[in-house]
Amino acid sequence: MRDKAVDLMLDKAKSNRTSFDYFIKLYERYLYDGNSPMRNDIIYESVLRYMIKTDLLSDLEKEAYRPVYKLVLRNKVGQPAEDFSYELANGTKQKLSQTKGKFTFLIFYDPDCAHCKETIHQLRDTPQLVELFSQLQVQVLAIDPWGDRSKWKNYMPEMSEKWINGFDSDSKILSFNLYDLKASPTIYLLDENKKVLLKDTYLQPVIQYFVQPNQ
Repeated sequence: MRDKAVDLMLDKAKSNRTSFDYFIKLYERYLYDGNSPMRNDIIYESVLRYMIKTDLLSDLEKEAYRPVYKLVLRNKVGQPAEDFSYELANGTKQKLSQTKGKFTFLIFYDPDCAHCKETIHQLRDTPQLVELFSQLQVQVLAIDPWGDRSKWKNYMPEMSEKWINGFDSDSKILSFNLYDLKASPTIYLLDENKKVLLKDTYLQPVIQYFVQPNQ
């Protein structure tokens, strides 16, 4: 139904290339931009599918959308999260798949990011939230994928000792586009088997997920 709705709308818009480009930019701004509160990969997936198949665009223009389309299809809700290795403070390496816990709160953060710091401090300093995560066996896995080891080490004191604080020393998360890190922080909620429950979300929806009946 989403595909049909998007197809119908853009089929009408493509009669005028200026109008078509305008609506495509609107879709990207509201559905995919990391700072948009309305971002929605599921709907944007339908838009990208249209862009790749439409006869309005040249093959070269379509190629610009294919990498984004591949990213959107990764780590979808219900699918296993992409596995990766990370380095701990003592130099040992672990994998996401080895993380123990009924749930994994996976947060990719940048030590210089103000919003990251705000989210991390909320997680660390809100007693009710700390208690909720403890009761539900939620393991916080904080990963710095940006490649500056000194910044990662300097920021360690800000982290809770109960969390796992990792560093992508091989820079594989970014270089292989394992996760779509268009904003910081980027948050995922995973189940015990590392399947995605919430993708590219915020702290509040995670809390809502846990406090909803029958979760």
